[in-house]
Amino acid sequence: MSSSAERLTVLDNPRADRVRRVSGLVGRSARSRSGLMLVEGPQAVRELVTHRGECVRDVYVRQDAWENHADVVDAARRVTRWVHPVTAEVSAALSGDSQGICAVASMDALSRELPEPSVGETIVVLAQGRDPGNVGTIIRTADAFGAVGVVAVAGTVDAASPKVVRSSAGSVFHIPVCQVASFADARALIHGRSAALLGTSGGAGSLSLSDLLVQGVSARSRLSQSHAWAFGNEARGLSGDEMRLCDALVSIPMSGDAESLNVASAAATCLFASQTVRGRQS
Repeated sequence: MSSSAERLTVLDNPRADRVRRVSGLVGRSARSRSGLMLVEGPQAVRELVTHRGECVRDVYVRQDAWENHADVVDAARRVTRWVHPVTAEVSAALSGDSQGICAVASMDALSRELPEPSVGETIVVLAQGRDPGNVGTIIRTADAFGAVGVVAVAGTVDAASPKVVRSSAGSVFHIPVCQVASFADARALIHGRSAALLGTSGGAGSLSLSDLLVQGVSARSRLSQSHAWAFGNEARGLSGDEMRLCDALVSIPMSGDAESLNVASAAATCLFASQTVRGRQS
């Protein structure tokens, strides 16, 4: 551990009240009561302190991780004085998935409002995504491919869940994730932005994503206009009612033997197509 860390008080009691309160933030009710969230892992903490530094309360760094992740520690110390070295036992009690670094931040670190509408924008709608890994990966993918935001329908796992934050690699601190009560509300929000709602389905009558890409920037290409991609529940996809609320259904052509794509893989494929068409327009 560096000399600067050695001068700080090392937290060494894994049964301390502080440790219990921090570890309890894995639960949604504890987050709601306290207005705080737990951020796990060096990448997510790096994005937190870089993009939402004003929201950071405390950062906890395992002693042997202090030098290994010196860049994260230095960035954290620029935004808060409360960067604590902790023993391996305390680190494990705080979070079993932190890789030696975790942080506590106010819930204000997450943006819940979409930006003002823009021409040709892409949005993601999550219809009751229950798997934190998939939801976090889709948020990360939306961020990577230039979507302006994510709309989460009630029943979707909370974006403040530590597993979602970690799976997003900190993208939850870059891109807004707003919540709506129903898929119908999501549709109304999307239509209010003069965007089309595109569902993903391989059923009869669906459009081919390949055809949408070939159409490119033509006036008739849905991907050249403002649109939202709707992705369904991991187990059942979009329901019949949800598909009927979509303006069009789009299938992803596959040439191999796999029956279907994981929802996060489907999201990556569709969002890359949207980015490709936007790039041709610029």
